[in-house]
Amino acid sequence: MKRVMKRVSAFNRQHRVHLAIKDRYIRFVESGKKRKLLAYGQKSLPDGVIVEGQIKDRETLELIVDEMIDQWKLKGKKVSFCVPDSTVIVRKIHVSNEIPDHELNGYLYMELGQSIHLPFADPLIEAVPLEKTAENRDVLLFASRETVLHEFTALLKGTSLKPDIADLSVLSLYRMYYHLGLAKQDEHVLMVQIGLDAFVLSVFNEHKPVFSRHYPLKFHDEHFELSRSRSGSEFYSWVGAPNELNSQSQDITMEIERFLSYYHFNLTKGNHRISKLVLSGDHPCMETFYSDIHTAIEVAVQPLLEPLFQTKKGRNIPPVYAECIGLALK
Repeated sequence: MKRVMKRVSAFNRQHRVHLAIKDRYIRFVESGKKRKLLAYGQKSLPDGVIVEGQIKDRETLELIVDEMIDQWKLKGKKVSFCVPDSTVIVRKIHVSNEIPDHELNGYLYMELGQSIHLPFADPLIEAVPLEKTAENRDVLLFASRETVLHEFTALLKGTSLKPDIADLSVLSLYRMYYHLGLAKQDEHVLMVQIGLDAFVLSVFNEHKPVFSRHYPLKFHDEHFELSRSRSGSEFYSWVGAPNELNSQSQDITMEIERFLSYYHFNLTKGNHRISKLVLSGDHPCMETFYSDIHTAIEVAVQPLLEPLFQTKKGRNIPPVYAECIGLALK
């Protein structure tokens, strides 16, 4: 019996939980040996629990996470999670060639408030060196809020989970896109992630992010209805008027069109255009958004709106778990 228990314990230690945390949802995918996907599930978050990526009602959030842990037997497992999109900045900047790679982070911290301006005062910064020219080099700046990262880490630890990896949702999504064999090195691909109360536009070139921007959307409770699946996962359905949905879809499409122009004329000085648009998200009306974007924009659109992965038992994993799957592939 002792030998059997040891084997079971060793097997369970290979299980990991991969969380995506939004203002309206918290969802997970569990993976096992050789990255096999085992289970998935999600819970909705009441209004005001997480606001713009920041925990406002820790007690309620802990209760919901505890419920997920009990329902799907996740206690004590190691966790990777995506930092909320609204607390993340991705930006390409220029620095002198004289600054060596190992001093880039320190240099960027010194430039805060001088040549580098961020919308929060407590950034965690990570620099990724890119191309060099004769006089300077491009550096990719990743910045997230330190307090937000620490708050989520502390909350997960307090609910018996073991957080050890934090990632960005756009990196996780691109990792899944790359894993599917859809990514090409020379393309300038725009990743569009549409949620209930925000959408994110991020550009990748040569398999590296070069820009990301977060756009808030107005969330009206009367436009959505909360339902529960047989497995206990919670999800929103659209019950608003068609004209309200059409208006939101037009607003999103217009912002994408503006971004395409901004990327071509401002960010790349007329040298490059977006060559492909990849569409994903957890808004219940993604098919409507896809139809409108595909019709209005003269750029190839790759939708990630169908189940592309299965659990070990052959159960289709809904496309809203794309970011969690990307974490599992890390």
